[in-house]
Amino acid sequence: MKKGFYLLLIGESMSQIGNNLFDIAIMWYLYKVTTNALTIGIVTAIFNLIVLLNIYTGFLADKFKKTNIMKLVDGVQVVLMILATIIYQSGDITLVSIVLISFLSKVLGTFFNPAVDALIPQLVDRASLSKANGLNQGVQMVTQMIGMLLGGVMVAFVPLSWFMAINGGTFIISIIFIYALTLTFHEKVSKVVAKQDSKWYAGVNYIFRQPILKIVIFLALIINFTLGPVMGLDIIWVRGALHSSALIYSMTQIGLMSGVILGNILVNLVKWPLKRKLVFTFLVMGASVSLMALLRSPIGTIFTLVTMGLAAGFINVSVYTIIQTQTPTNLLGRVSGSVLAGCNISMPLGIMVGGAVSHVIGIDELFLLEGVMTLMIAIFVLSILRVPQSVA
Repeated sequence: MKKGFYLLLIGESMSQIGNNLFDIAIMWYLYKVTTNALTIGIVTAIFNLIVLLNIYTGFLADKFKKTNIMKLVDGVQVVLMILATIIYQSGDITLVSIVLISFLSKVLGTFFNPAVDALIPQLVDRASLSKANGLNQGVQMVTQMIGMLLGGVMVAFVPLSWFMAINGGTFIISIIFIYALTLTFHEKVSKVVAKQDSKWYAGVNYIFRQPILKIVIFLALIINFTLGPVMGLDIIWVRGALHSSALIYSMTQIGLMSGVILGNILVNLVKWPLKRKLVFTFLVMGASVSLMALLRSPIGTIFTLVTMGLAAGFINVSVYTIIQTQTPTNLLGRVSGSVLAGCNISMPLGIMVGGAVSHVIGIDELFLLEGVMTLMIAIFVLSILRVPQSVA
């Protein structure tokens, strides 16, 4: 892989660490200024809806130089973090200031991610895309783990203003590495060759015109919706059903992320056709969730979350590689943005539905139901799905 890819990876990982610290601090202080569950729920829902902007910001990633977008976004983030540092240093830690600054930062983030996803195919050879995606997603998991561990310790001792300053510093580092990337790499901006491809929603249209993309992305949305409750209600499972400590909860999160990293590695070691990858993913996920509900133990939960994460990392790399190889470069930003928006919305919807269902049948039965439904999807994929030879 080219040197430019590693420059992008280092810059992105530094800003990700800052973002993870930022998110932990924001949620901690949000709970301090308001313990109202409804208010926190509304704020969280608004933050989740922001990802819908990826459908449009992906259009900008196709239209302009992606490195310019990334540098501009990071620059504005630096200014925002400086302002936030000044505001919080003065002691103005209110619900309005926390929500407003976090909202603006997350909106800016929607411009960055589609640009990164659309830039990677220009930085690596087609044959190396799967390896590059695995490395990219694996590094994201590692930085998330680092952010969680550091943030969990720092939030008890460090004021909110320091988190803002640190986050701003990581954006400056990101700008430096992106600038270094532009010195070693000449980015190409694809020209629009058809009128229907010039619209901001052309990415969604393209997905619906391509059978394999439509099927694979639909399955990704379904699994995010189906397994959303397992991801979103895990704290209720650990504290309520297992009666375990915060340490066990932290271990379950680390187990899940470790599994994702293993999946990112495994997908590049096996040369399976797409259909076999999909069946493997749904079988492992379905069996993991079902086993977690049946075992009902801390050790069993940690183990099954590792295997669940492994399957998630395995299929995520496969899906993004298919998107990058099956999508024209002039549409890649919009298609990637549409997928990001869809996947990030389907999981919160699953969490909401799962939360309502768990009040009726209990969380044990809910998780078992989720596992059975995922296994049924595996049977559907195995018996019905037909994958074109070009992507098999």
